[in-house]
Parts: sequence; structure tokens; C-alpha cells
Amino acid sequence: MIKRLKRFFESTAGLVLPKYSLSAGRAMSHANNANPVEMERELLRHQIAVKWNLIHRIESLKPPPHRLACALCGHEGHVTAFPKFESNCIFEGGAILRHQCPECDVIFGSAPMLALSAEELADEYESHYRVFTEGDSTEQELRAFYALQPDKSKRYVNWGAGSWSNTITKLRHQGWQVFGFEPHGSAATRRDDTLYTHEQVARLAPHGIFSNNVLEHLRHPVLDLRAMASLLPPDGLMSHATPCFEYRFEFTRFHLFFFLGRSKAFLAEQADLVIQDYQRDGDFMNLVLRKR
Repeated sequence: MIKRLKRFFESTAGLVLPKYSLSAGRAMSHANNANPVEMERELLRHQIAVKWNLIHRIESLKPPPHRLACALCGHEGHVTAFPKFESNCIFEGGAILRHQCPECDVIFGSAPMLALSAEELADEYESHYRVFTEGDSTEQELRAFYALQPDKSKRYVNWGAGSWSNTITKLRHQGWQVFGFEPHGSAATRRDDTLYTHEQVARLAPHGIFSNNVLEHLRHPVLDLRAMASLLPPDGLMSHATPCFEYRFEFTRFHLFFFLGRSKAFLAEQADLVIQDYQRDGDFMNLVLRKR
């Protein structure tokens, strides 16, 4: 992907840069009156916008596909059999085109995001969290945690904990053995109760895993759920909350899947898990899974 972008940039710089030179100049003018941190964020945000403009130009040069394959269940068919969902990314990612699988009901996309390698996707998150921060989701995370019916003698992991919520601090203050897991360094503040690698989680030997606004970000959700389940004992549970069990909050390219209809059951079955409970209360939607 990086090599393709470099070649495309060299061949089309004259077409692309005039539009962005003006915005870059405005960004620099604004940044000159800002502190160094704000200046870095403004420039990085501009770089993200330029990068995604180039990606979309590359995509526009390709012939439109006649057939699609579902990114979750693998079902293949003519593109017209997959309903289209269009949106626009508020995080400088440009237009988003997604499709719904007629076989499992999941909405997946966009294609450029799904085409990124694991390293490229990690870089996207590192850049994103250097510019943007998430809202406080403590309340939803607490609800996801208590859906595990926890025991204070056992350990639990908040998967994708970030640093924007007070969940871990509150729970540990109440005597719960809760730890965070955050693989993206720019999303987390270094602290003793946060883990950063799967090996650290394995050594902790948690009894349960909970998350909020994570499942929709996973590039390979079946494989990731299997990996999470492998860290748990036979009677361990997982609790995953996200409003993306419906087609909501579609305005970010980082939401790769929306688990509508039959896709929740497919996801659980393929990960060798059983749906123990599903709760919907406004924007709070939570899926509790256990091993077979």
C-alpha cells in the first residue's frame, strides 16, 4: 500500500497538491498561533486527509467490481446482491462505501480499510489517537463488566481500554481485580494496571473479558474472538458492548463491521462460542458469549 501511494503521489502531485496547499497554509497559519502540541495535531490531521485523498484516487482508477465476497462469512455473489450503504468519515477519511451480506446480514467495509495489512491498520490507529480522543464511555463499560456476573476473587480484562474512561479506576477502588488491555500505545497512558501484549494477558489468566466499542473495529472478528476465548477458563465469559449491532455510528472508517440480523449468531458459531445473553437498551447493546 505504501509503495502504491508513493508511485501515485509522484505521478499526480500536480493535480492533488494545489487543493491541499491552501488548506495546509491555513493550518500552518493557525498552528503558528497555537502551542506545539496543537500544531503537531493540526499537521498530522492534514497529512491524514492528504493520504486518504490519494487512497480514494487510487480506488477510482480501478474498474468497479462485478462480484463481492462478504468479509465476515465469505459468501460470494454479484455486487448487485449486496445492498450499498454510503457515509462519510468525520476523521479525515473521506467517503465510505459499505455493503450488506445477503447471507449473514453483516454490513462490512470500506474496501480500502479492509485491504490494509495488520501493520498498516495499526499505523492508522496510532495516527488517529495522536489527533483524536474518544468520549468517556465509563457507564457502558461498567454495564458490560457487570453482565459477566463477576466474582471479586477472579481477574477480568477490559479489552481495548484506552485512556478516556474511568472504568478500571472505579472498579479497582471497589475491590475488583480488573486490568486494561490496550495494544495501541498512543491510545493509552502507561499505568501498572494496563497490559499491552497478548502474552501479558495470558500470564494474568483472566476469568472474563469485557469490551465497549471494540468488536466493530476488529479486522478478523472470528479469529480475534477465538484468541480471546483461548485466554479464558472453560466457564469464563466474554461481554462485548457496541451500538454497531445495528447500523449506527457509521460516520467513521474505523467501524469495519455492523453485526445486524443473523451475523451475531454466525460470529458466535464460527468462534466456537454460544450466545448466553443479548441486551439492548438504547445505544447500549451487549452480547455475552461463553465457550461451548
